[in-house]
Amino acid sequence: MFLKKLEIKGFKSFAEEFSIEFVPGINAVVGPNGSGKSNISDAIRWVLGEQSARSLRGAKMEDIIFAGSDTRRALSRAEVTLVLHNEEGELPLEYSEVSVSRKLYRNGDSEYLINRQPCRRKDIVELFMDSGIGKSAFSIIGQGQVEEVLSSKPEERRLIFEEAAGVVKYKQRKQQAERKLSETKDNLQRVEDILFELEGQLEPLKVQASLAKDYLDKKEELEDIEIALLGWEIREKHQLWSALEKEIKELEEEKTVTEKKVQAEEQKRQKVQQSVEELDKKISSLQDDLVSTSEQLEKSEGRRRLLEERGKNADEKKEEWAERLEALQKQYEKTTAKLRFQKQKEEESMKHLSDLKEKLDDVRRLHQLYAQSSREDIEHLKSEYIERLNEQAAIRNEDRYLSDQKEQLERKISVLHEENNQFIHESTQAEETFAKWKIHKEEAQKAYEDSKKSTQHWQEKWKRIDQETKNKENKLYEAYRYVDQTKSRIQLLEEMEATYAGFYQGVKEVLKARGNHLTGIAGAVAELIHVPKEFITAVETALGGALQHVVVSSEADARKAIQFLRVKRKGRATFLPADVIRPRWISENVKRKLRQTDGFVTFGADAVSVPKEYQHITEHLLGQVVLAESLEAANRLAKVSNYSVRIVTLEGDIVSPGGSMTGGASNQKKGQVLGRQQELEELKDKYDYMMQTTEKLEDTVRQLKQEYTEASQEMERWREEEERTRVHLEKMKENLSKSEAELSQSQSRLSLFHRESSSLEEEKRRLHNRQHVISENMETIQQKIEQIESQIAQLETKEKERAGKEEELKERETALKVEIAAAREAASYDKTERERLQNQASAERNQVTALQHELEQLEQEMIAGDEDRLEDKISSLKEKKIDLTNTINQLREERVTDFEEAERLKVVLQQLSVTYQQQQELCQEKQVSLNRTEVELDNRLQELQESYEISYERAVKEYPLAIDPKEAAKQIKLIKKGIEELGAVNLGAIDEYERIYERATFLQNQRSDLLEAESSLYEVIDEMDTEMKRRFSETFQSIRTHFQETFTTLFEGGEADLYLTDPDNILESGVDISARPPGKKKQHLSLLSGGEKALTAIALLFSIVKAKPVPFCVLDEVEAALDEANLLRFSAYLRSFSKTTQFIVISHRKTTMEEADVLYGITMEESGVSKMVSVKLEETEQLLEPQK
Repeated sequence: MFLKKLEIKGFKSFAEEFSIEFVPGINAVVGPNGSGKSNISDAIRWVLGEQSARSLRGAKMEDIIFAGSDTRRALSRAEVTLVLHNEEGELPLEYSEVSVSRKLYRNGDSEYLINRQPCRRKDIVELFMDSGIGKSAFSIIGQGQVEEVLSSKPEERRLIFEEAAGVVKYKQRKQQAERKLSETKDNLQRVEDILFELEGQLEPLKVQASLAKDYLDKKEELEDIEIALLGWEIREKHQLWSALEKEIKELEEEKTVTEKKVQAEEQKRQKVQQSVEELDKKISSLQDDLVSTSEQLEKSEGRRRLLEERGKNADEKKEEWAERLEALQKQYEKTTAKLRFQKQKEEESMKHLSDLKEKLDDVRRLHQLYAQSSREDIEHLKSEYIERLNEQAAIRNEDRYLSDQKEQLERKISVLHEENNQFIHESTQAEETFAKWKIHKEEAQKAYEDSKKSTQHWQEKWKRIDQETKNKENKLYEAYRYVDQTKSRIQLLEEMEATYAGFYQGVKEVLKARGNHLTGIAGAVAELIHVPKEFITAVETALGGALQHVVVSSEADARKAIQFLRVKRKGRATFLPADVIRPRWISENVKRKLRQTDGFVTFGADAVSVPKEYQHITEHLLGQVVLAESLEAANRLAKVSNYSVRIVTLEGDIVSPGGSMTGGASNQKKGQVLGRQQELEELKDKYDYMMQTTEKLEDTVRQLKQEYTEASQEMERWREEEERTRVHLEKMKENLSKSEAELSQSQSRLSLFHRESSSLEEEKRRLHNRQHVISENMETIQQKIEQIESQIAQLETKEKERAGKEEELKERETALKVEIAAAREAASYDKTERERLQNQASAERNQVTALQHELEQLEQEMIAGDEDRLEDKISSLKEKKIDLTNTINQLREERVTDFEEAERLKVVLQQLSVTYQQQQELCQEKQVSLNRTEVELDNRLQELQESYEISYERAVKEYPLAIDPKEAAKQIKLIKKGIEELGAVNLGAIDEYERIYERATFLQNQRSDLLEAESSLYEVIDEMDTEMKRRFSETFQSIRTHFQETFTTLFEGGEADLYLTDPDNILESGVDISARPPGKKKQHLSLLSGGEKALTAIALLFSIVKAKPVPFCVLDEVEAALDEANLLRFSAYLRSFSKTTQFIVISHRKTTMEEADVLYGITMEESGVSKMVSVKLEETEQLLEPQK
């Protein structure tokens, strides 16, 4: 099999339809760069199924359609046909020639054809499978693959071997199996979660089902005993109520007599008590006067004693203190005089010390002035003199050196000017080239950034769609689960409706028999009424057992039903004959008051809806029931109605007629019977709504998955475009970098010239200026030398005079220092003495002031004496005190008499109050007992009516208490305890248990299937790994053997080898290359020269083709990087290889052309349009002649 013909129309630069006839051997396609010869290999790759626009050197697939030129319009489609010779039947078609075609339209539509018959791309891929031909096979080898071999890392180079080994499809299958395995694990987890939930329900349901029958039996027995006991209790309570009412009446009469006696005695006591209080006020006032008088008397007597004491000592103290004051004043005057003298002496000492210090400073300044040694100045001037002589010699030498430098600079400047024109020309050319590549680079940068933004856009969109898909799938799963739960609940409720679950046994049997054995059965009350959701608890509480009353057409129908239950022994039931039941109601006046009361909700009969023919039934049952918002509101409503109606709160609390209250929490589930039908209807509506929601979610998920696929394709397409533009940008950057380097080098040379030229000119000017400065410096230095000689002579004369004066100043300074030390010590003593005298004077002044103050105070006290008036006052106060004491004693005697009378009356009142209180308490106790008995009686009657729907007369008649009441109570407790031990009983538990058991069995089977699938997928993954290892190992060894042979042949010696970087991990290991060209040592591929690396890569690609033979092979400029010597070896090897394989070589190398059997020339005479010229082998020399 070989490639016979290629037909192209509208593909890339081939605007016109043309065909190429290929022959076995070597077919060469040649032409200048940009003529479109590589489009031949792109056309073959595309028709074999290539889907990547990047692999076809395009941004998008539409780019392969001829886009038009300056003189031609763009075409609307591209078409390529490949014709293969199939005489040996290597392709699975019974044709000697097989044609494969592919068409692409600008609107995105595409067609695939085999022998002109439409087919799928998959059909073309399968046609060439295992034939060595295909877009991923090595039937087309481009320069990019050579570069890929050279530049790839070992892990990336492995991909080439995987394609050759054909393990890519196994990797894809393995990935698919791993994805399925992950999905299977997720499904298995969900099934196990549901099973775990169901298994947790099964055991409790099983227990409930087994307890259901026990519950029904015990409940029926309990009702019989409770009805009998209630009848007996009602009779007993009524008798007790009558006896208590009589006792209360007698106690009320006795209490009235006692109350009158208490009132009379209380009036007497209050009168006496008032007299006692008035006497207390008078006594209290007189006692206050007595206390005040006693205090005044005591103060006056104390003052008298104090005046007598002071009169004796005052004269003596006054004389003593006057003498002491005179002595202190004299001492203070002496001390003050000494202080003034000492201050004057201290000021004189300080002034003398200051004068001495000033003299010492003057002497020191003179000493320092003379101490500046003239000898040092002389030595300094001598050193400067020598330095100036040295400077003079250095300047003369520098002047000679500068003259030589000027001559050399003038010669260099002349040479630089000659080179300037050449540098300017080179720089201009480099600038033009750099500007051109800069524009190309900017265009490539923009294209890369645009493609990168598009990639990021599609990647973000892909992630967003992926996340949204997951969210919607989670919601869909939740919807599935909710639909399943709702459906299960609907089935349960429908089964409960069908089996009348929750109804008493007798009611259930009657309802099942209606229409068959029984007629006139309308249904249970719970079936006939419809109650809003917010009223279910209140109505169910209000109706109680009446919910299961059976409504029948007539009394005759009721009798038949009762007879039916008795004969069948199926329990009991209460019947409501529609023809005899009469409604109950509340008076309009009470209704009006109730409506106006806060917390009123509605009337019981208005809270339900019922068929019109049964309206009077609901009015009978709920006509005297009122619904309230809360228990507080119920209490208000009960008071308004004078406790004549039954009030039920929305939470189920009850205020009964008469005022009794019932409430709390109930363990029984509300709405099991009453709200079941409503719940069923609501669930069906929710089920329909959720089914619609599920369908919408399924559509959304399908749409999102489609968008996900499209976004993935777009993302991949833009990634390829980004990579293509990145490679192009890198190439432009490389060109720009080279151009920039050349420009920089040229500008550097030119800049260097300018800098060097400027530097030389500047240096020339500097040398000239320096010579001028040197000439001036010579004159200046000569003048300084003469001046220094004169200064040295003058200083030597002054030095002799300075030495005599310095010795005299030293002696004077020493004398002043001794005198200053003595003056400083005298000043310190004077200061200490002054401070002592100041302290002494201050203390004496304070003593004088204090003594003067005491004398003044003593004189004032002596003047203030007034003994006579004080005596009169004391006598008057004593008389007043005696009068007050006598009056208080008289009033106290009167108070004692009144107080004793008040106490006596108080004792009498207490005795009467105790008697009255005892009568009151006894009366209240009797009243409480009466009320309690009345409430208990009402509760018993209400319980009998509400719980069992039976009157007291009927209960006494039909349910006589045959045993002792205490024994009956014990039996009730035992039965209730037995029911409590059973717990909450679900009457529909058996059916529910069966349903859940069946579902759990189904899910267990599903789990087994999923576990089996999981095991199978693990086996598939293991099989894929084993097959990939086998295929890769076999192919690698085959390629390795051929590579060793091919390398030796191409290089005419040497050796090369392939090796795995990680042999222990064959499925992930990279592939590396080592080679030893002739005459060299063995080394890594990266260390070879450029030509050696290229030829080594070609040897590897030829080895792959040998290991995986192909009918034909397209080589697209693979030898471009080879030098002439290696190209000769390549061409010779290609000729020998062409005996078994047909080659289509795209090249512009002369040596390769010479080996071709047929040459096809591709030219672009018209801009943007490629054309072909065919040349036979014998015309090759003529074709190549112009190139020599």
